Formats: sequence, C-alpha cells, structure tokens
Amino acid sequence: MKKKILMALCACSLMCSTFTGCSNTAPSEVIATPEPTPKVVDHNEEKNSNLGQWGRAMGSVLIYLNDGSPYYFGGYMTTEENKKSAINILSSSWNISSRKKLLKQIQLLIETGDRESFYEEAKDMDHMSKKELNKAMKQLSGDLLIHYQMLQYNWETWNKKGLLAWDMCRVSHLVQWGYIAGYLDCKEAQALIEPAAENLKKNFTSWEEVQNNWLDGYCLFANVDRNASNTDYTNRLSIYQTLKKEQKQEDLLYDDSLFTSELVPVSGISYQTILKEIEPKEKNTKKTDTAKSETGKTDTKQTEISKMETGAKQ
Repeated sequence: MKKKILMALCACSLMCSTFTGCSNTAPSEVIATPEPTPKVVDHNEEKNSNLGQWGRAMGSVLIYLNDGSPYYFGGYMTTEENKKSAINILSSSWNISSRKKLLKQIQLLIETGDRESFYEEAKDMDHMSKKELNKAMKQLSGDLLIHYQMLQYNWETWNKKGLLAWDMCRVSHLVQWGYIAGYLDCKEAQALIEPAAENLKKNFTSWEEVQNNWLDGYCLFANVDRNASNTDYTNRLSIYQTLKKEQKQEDLLYDDSLFTSELVPVSGISYQTILKEIEPKEKNTKKTDTAKSETGKTDTKQTEISKMETGAKQ
C-alpha cells in the first residue's frame, strides 16, 4: 500500500540525514562550533528589531539538539568550516544548493508547507463516521498505523492549526542555516522570519503552545508515537523543558510577551523585497487551448485512509 503525504517528504527535512533526531541513523555531519554561550549578552541580532528573538525561540530545540546555541542567532560562528557544513546539510537534506532554492523553500513553508497535505488527509478522516474510521484503522499496522494515529491526534488537538508551528519553525531553521551557509546575510535572515512570526503571533498565545504544536507536527512527520518512551519526540520535549527551566528572567529565550507585542521589522530591508527575487518574470504569451482545457480538470486523488474505507486495492 502506497504511503502518502508527510513520509514522502521526510527526505526534505532539515533534521534528516545529517542531523540528530529524524531517524535512527547516526548523523554524518554536524556543525559543532557554537558561539557564544548563553551568558554572552550579544545575541547576534538587530537591536532595533525583535525578529531575531522570534527566530531564536522558534529554532531553539533543533539548534540545541545539534550542539548550537539558541541564544545566538544562527546558532554557530560563521567560520569556513561551519559554512561548508551548512551548505552540505542544506543540499543533502533539503536539496537546496543556492540562494534562489533556499528562498523558494522558505516561501513554500510560509504558504503551504506540510500542513497542506495534513489538511487533505484530515478532511477525509473527518468525513468518515466513527464506525468507518475504526474499521479502517484496524486494517493498519506499523508506521502506517502510527501515521494515521498522529494525523488523528493533530486534528483533534489542533484542528486547522495543526502543523502550523511545525512549518513556521522550520522557516527559522532554514534562515539560520542559510545565514551560516552564506546564502543570506544576518539582516536578511532575520527579515525572513517576519511572516512566520506573524503566523505564530496570530494563532498562538505562548511558546508552550508553539513548541507543543511543533513537537506534535514532528510526530506526524516522522511517524513517532508520542505515547512511546525514549523516542526522538521525548528527547526533543526534554530539551525544550530544559531550555525553558534554565532560561534566566533577565534574558528569556521563550518570552511570551512577544505574542502581545508588535512585530518590529529589520530596518532597511523587508522579506517582501527578498522574496521578489524568486517571482516569475511576466511573459506576454497567449494561453493555448491545451492550457485552457487543463483548467477544468479535477483532482481525483484519494488518501490512503479513504481508499481503504471504499475498498480500493493497491
């Protein structure tokens, strides 16, 4: 039975292949020169903007998981060694090998991300009766069962907010690695945080909500049972709880006041201007009859759970 949506996207995760936590495979390369430590006041962020602070909190767990400092925007020093590592990580895990590809992936996460496929499958499940759903779930096992259990959990817990923080926090991961890789300068990386931070600010009221939404999204993405012991989920949850406990009041990593404060953009640059670089050039060509006819096509795809319910075979 062909598995759809998020598992097919696992190769695209910033945490896969070369990072700790996305699989049982040992990481082949990790950026390992974090600088500075949380005791250092300099957070490597624009002092007249709060987007760096948003970005650090959004990417904190993954940065820490890979021996970086979540108190320093970018997580690591911009050394040549770290630059090469970041370039390799983005290439192998996201198929990103240029500034243009990086910006396209950031825009995709902001506009749709993994939550688009989540909505599609969740909608099919939501239209099934409890009896039909139970019957379909009994036919599943292994990763496929976990996948739909986590799909159901995310929908029941978060509804349309499901996977929102998962996608938005990955924007932070990408811009910080993109900065270390040299595809973005530090101001650009912080400016690109703005639409992701705006989404979080509109839909959540605390970092507790954001981190839980991110962690639940990870469970669906990676097929991890959130009720199991000693998993990548429990490890990430433990990291978040440790970071939250150890933060100092005078230098909060997870400052909930950000959710009630105005976003302060980076002066002299905007994310709109940066993303304009990847806008398609206008073409003065007429639409062909073939192109017109294709606009009337309908999408007949079904998710696996709905196929099982209707008796379709693979």
